[in-house]
Amino acid sequence: MRARITDAVFLELVGHIYDAVCDPSRCPEFLRAFATAVDGRGTLIFSHNMDTMEGNMASDATSLNAAVNFDPEFLKSYDEYYSRLNVWGMNEPQLKTGRAVTGSMLFPVRDLPKTEFYNDWLRPQDFFHVLGGVVVRDGPWATHFSSGHSRRAGDFSPEQVRLYQELVPHLARAVQTQRRFGFLQGLSESSFAVLDTVPAAVIVLNAASRVLHSNANGEAELRRGDPFRLGPSGAIRIRGRLPAQTSLRRIIAAALEPIRGVHEGVPGIMQIARRSGELLSVQAVPLPRRDRSLSAIMIGPQPAACALVIQGSASDLPSIGPQLLRHAYGLTAAEVQIASAIAEGQTVKEYAEHRRISRNTAASQLKRVFGKTGLKRQSELVRWLLLCGASRKSGAARS
Repeated sequence: MRARITDAVFLELVGHIYDAVCDPSRCPEFLRAFATAVDGRGTLIFSHNMDTMEGNMASDATSLNAAVNFDPEFLKSYDEYYSRLNVWGMNEPQLKTGRAVTGSMLFPVRDLPKTEFYNDWLRPQDFFHVLGGVVVRDGPWATHFSSGHSRRAGDFSPEQVRLYQELVPHLARAVQTQRRFGFLQGLSESSFAVLDTVPAAVIVLNAASRVLHSNANGEAELRRGDPFRLGPSGAIRIRGRLPAQTSLRRIIAAALEPIRGVHEGVPGIMQIARRSGELLSVQAVPLPRRDRSLSAIMIGPQPAACALVIQGSASDLPSIGPQLLRHAYGLTAAEVQIASAIAEGQTVKEYAEHRRISRNTAASQLKRVFGKTGLKRQSELVRWLLLCGASRKSGAARS
């Protein structure tokens, strides 16, 4: 006799679903719990192309694909061959997303033993009945959630189908959230990979000056410990004179509040010497903040507040400012050019004539710069870019 599915069982399954969003490695816990609730022999979440019948059982950062009580070799053979012979899947393009179905609703039970799919793939694994459906569909690709019974266990009961149906909205939300998380993670990783191509040490800090991320050159700079080092709390420090430490704190504070920093006359760049006498140019570049139109750049649980850019040779301003801002704020090359031109004193009309574009095009580019940076006026943009080192008008403090 089948056990009754209680509210407690349902709530436990919902909890497992959202646990899997936070940690996809826990998705099998949900699948095992669901298999227990419906007396399933095996349960899985997988991707399926409804146009080509191509299957994909592999898990990645943008999916919750996982399987329990399946032989890995059979999963591999499904991707490579048997997905195209799946007689249940052949009718699924006509099904409504989010609808729970059983195998008997998709293909005549009496004809299933006559198929290659059953004899070569289902039968060796002792599967005959299935409960499943499309959870989320994106173009031809769909995310499926399915559980299988043996032939002797009989078909799935109405109560088990109802449990599946009630879980689908939660699972759909979890799949969509995981896709978003995966996309953002990939975007973050690619953005930081770009920093490794920068010919300067770039160290990303939070509002307390604690190091959140360093590119390859930044890691080397911190290992060198001359003059930069990490304090006990993980905050960046400068060895030696107190004035140098004070100057560093000032340019970081100015990066956190760029407009205020310019009004107070804080230089956008400082110079400091190593023990050998080599001069370094140090610049604090502001990054998107919570109060801007863009979401904060998150590194783990903490938002990034600014990036410290360290280069050798203090004879000129670092050239990395505009490019780092481009990656941090998503500015296009054209948007960087007009922002830099405005900072150098050009008007929109002069810039448009110089670039041989219409004034409307130039104005649209500038409007997008304002939208992405959260600034509202050209005067704010000029001050902001002066502080960031994107203009040659800014001076440097010597420490």
